[in-house]
Amino acid sequence: MSRLQLLILWILALGAGFYYFNSKDVPDSISNKTELEVGSQIVPSDLIETVDSLTVISGDDKASLKKLDGRWVVSEKGDFPANYDSINQIIGALREAKVAQSVVATDEYYDRFNLDPATEEDGEQPDTILLEKDGKESSTIFLGKTRESTGGSGGRAGRFVRLSNDESGVYVVQESFSFLNASPDNWINKSLTPLKEGVVKMEVTAPNDESFKSWTVSRESVRDDFIVEGLGEKEETKSSETAALKNLLAGATFTELITSDDYKKRANEKAARQLKATDSTGTTFSITVTPEKKTEETEEKKEDGANPTPAPAVDYFVSIEILNGPTKPEPIAADASVQEKAVYAERVNNLADVSTGVNRMRKTYEGRYFLVSEATIGSLNKNRGELIQPKEEEKKPVSVATPPIRVPSPGDKAVNSPPLPGINTPPPSIARPKETQNKPKIEAVTPPIQVPPIPNKPKGEETTPEPVEPAESEKDSPAE
Repeated sequence: MSRLQLLILWILALGAGFYYFNSKDVPDSISNKTELEVGSQIVPSDLIETVDSLTVISGDDKASLKKLDGRWVVSEKGDFPANYDSINQIIGALREAKVAQSVVATDEYYDRFNLDPATEEDGEQPDTILLEKDGKESSTIFLGKTRESTGGSGGRAGRFVRLSNDESGVYVVQESFSFLNASPDNWINKSLTPLKEGVVKMEVTAPNDESFKSWTVSRESVRDDFIVEGLGEKEETKSSETAALKNLLAGATFTELITSDDYKKRANEKAARQLKATDSTGTTFSITVTPEKKTEETEEKKEDGANPTPAPAVDYFVSIEILNGPTKPEPIAADASVQEKAVYAERVNNLADVSTGVNRMRKTYEGRYFLVSEATIGSLNKNRGELIQPKEEEKKPVSVATPPIRVPSPGDKAVNSPPLPGINTPPPSIARPKETQNKPKIEAVTPPIQVPPIPNKPKGEETTPEPVEPAESEKDSPAE
């Protein structure tokens, strides 16, 4: 083969190789560009606004949230209502999460950003947010390690994220999602407000405690004070104790949602209190309050007299049952005030909404046990004697007898009559002693004063009187 032919073969081989590499499709895994550009949302807006299921996974914890009858509930807690503040926080964070930086990376580099869900190393797995719409998975966001700030301040500059339907690389978003927690207990709504409409009557009993004396308090409206029923003639309500009952379970919170099995193990049912309460809408509740059993460790500390310690706070279990719903308000009198008529009309108009709220409470509270602090149950543990006090005896008014004051007439000149108020009277005159009275005379005796005689002068000497200067007022008059 000649050199010319060999050169031609080399040229053809190089051309074929150049054509082959230029015409071959470059795989997405080695592309130098990601699907999302800087400033793009990692989750489409229409999906965020219409999502009806949300799952958060972090390590071994998992919280599944879904919409049920228009409300968010937590599946792991028996579809208990979710905390709307937490729901709004995560949806708001997804809405504001935008690409601040994109990094081209293949799946073999995901572990460097803690974005590989298949890794088995503890602490290296990503947090996961799964969004669903109409029962179908729509998007999965993996949250990796936090990106450290490069400004030298030691702060954080966002977080690495990856999308399940985007294999072009990973992204950096400014939102750190530091609030995220996958424990179901942190996603439920811990408000406990069955008596939020205001209670007007309470009947407290202790079915298993014979030493407890039952009591009943009531009031006309939520603006009045409670009165203990069945008071004796010498008893009255102790308002300082009954005042705490006004807001009982009207704005309370619980610390934990307890299962039935856990309740049976921990509850001291012998010391339970039974409350039958009626609120201002006519709804009647049956509420059971049961203290938690004392642990063995607590009993040992109590028996140790050498090192006495204060008694630990006791928590209580609360269960709620709704006996009947709201009742229609009784018609008011024809001569009722304008305010009473307005209140009556408002109650009639809101009766449907109140009934809906009571049905929701029935689904939420019944069949569940709530753990609350001792301060939440207020005065339900008090005996009747602690709510009353001896009645103060009414003191008879002391009558002060005032002698009558005679009002003199204009012509009245009585000497001994008292002066009229506001009239200036002359001072009383002083009686002088009569001349006939024997009064000793006071005489002043002055001893005689001796005047020395004038000395005799010689006859030859003549005395010349000294001239007298005239006074300033008499300058024009001649001196005498």
